[in-house]
Amino acid sequence: MRDIIRISAALAALILPPAALAGDFPVCVYGVNEPASLAVLKNSGFNCFQTYLDDPEKLAGLAETARGLNMRMVAPPYKAMESAYSEKARRWPVLAWYLKDEPEVGWMKAEDLLKLDRRVKEWSPGQPTAFVMGHGLPAMVYGAAADIVMLDWYPVPHLPLESVGRELALVREGVRLTDPARPEKPLWAVLQAFDWIEYPQRRAKKVGGWPTFEQVRFMTWLSVARGAAGVFYFKYADNEGVPLPSRPELWGRYERVAGELTAMSKVLVKGKDIPLPVGLDERLSGRALRRWWRKYAIILNPTAGAVPLAAEALKGWRPLFETRRELPESLPPYGVLILEK
Repeated sequence: MRDIIRISAALAALILPPAALAGDFPVCVYGVNEPASLAVLKNSGFNCFQTYLDDPEKLAGLAETARGLNMRMVAPPYKAMESAYSEKARRWPVLAWYLKDEPEVGWMKAEDLLKLDRRVKEWSPGQPTAFVMGHGLPAMVYGAAADIVMLDWYPVPHLPLESVGRELALVREGVRLTDPARPEKPLWAVLQAFDWIEYPQRRAKKVGGWPTFEQVRFMTWLSVARGAAGVFYFKYADNEGVPLPSRPELWGRYERVAGELTAMSKVLVKGKDIPLPVGLDERLSGRALRRWWRKYAIILNPTAGAVPLAAEALKGWRPLFETRRELPESLPPYGVLILEK
């Protein structure tokens, strides 16, 4: 009976993601501008959002709606700090104040980013700060700034999917190098929810394409396996302003993965890292966690070929978020398997 309940809960996460509560693992969407969009996100299993809006009145509207939905926001602080909303803004449901978007693009000095961080913390010491970089190496320069460091990395179709993990590893090394007092401060991954065909490219003939569900799922769980403490998807609407949720064949890819993250939220936030099962094929990678009396494993195949799964190594483990109870004999290219024991 317990197995039936467990399988039913996992399948439910694929169809109707459980409500996301503030304080859980952040599962967020970038580029949200309208309060009405928040209910759509909430109903799809997301618990937070990022906005580029800096108008204090509009931010206040987003904050009010977010509070009612038990969601949190990532937003620019600067105009709110100097406005009539300054006092109230310090009590908004802020996941983090957004200091800067890719400081390396404009060759911003590290000390200038640190000054922005100090300025915001002096105004509102109780709310975290964050900024995003476009790849991992700039963390060697900027890693000491902010309470949270974010990485945006969008490989489809130009780069290998596994490059997400490499860039996150570079960010972590940069933080450890530049911020020894906080070497393990949170990293958030910002992943691809757009088609590169909409953007300028160096090549003569532009190429594009949306990430498939399998690619979204692999990038997401690879980020988690590499230590991401939150996952964002860029972005809510395309360059013509068409919201992603209005395109269900695409939105469903992100909604489904959001459901998996939300179902695993307490494990990801409160679980303790443990070794992966012994005896797995060395081509596989992942992460294992313990929460109370249960163990969980994220098994990833970061290769372009199927990799066998050793039945003896996974004896007693049960798959989650799958339609079949039995363990597969192999993991397909860029496949993901979430297990419980």
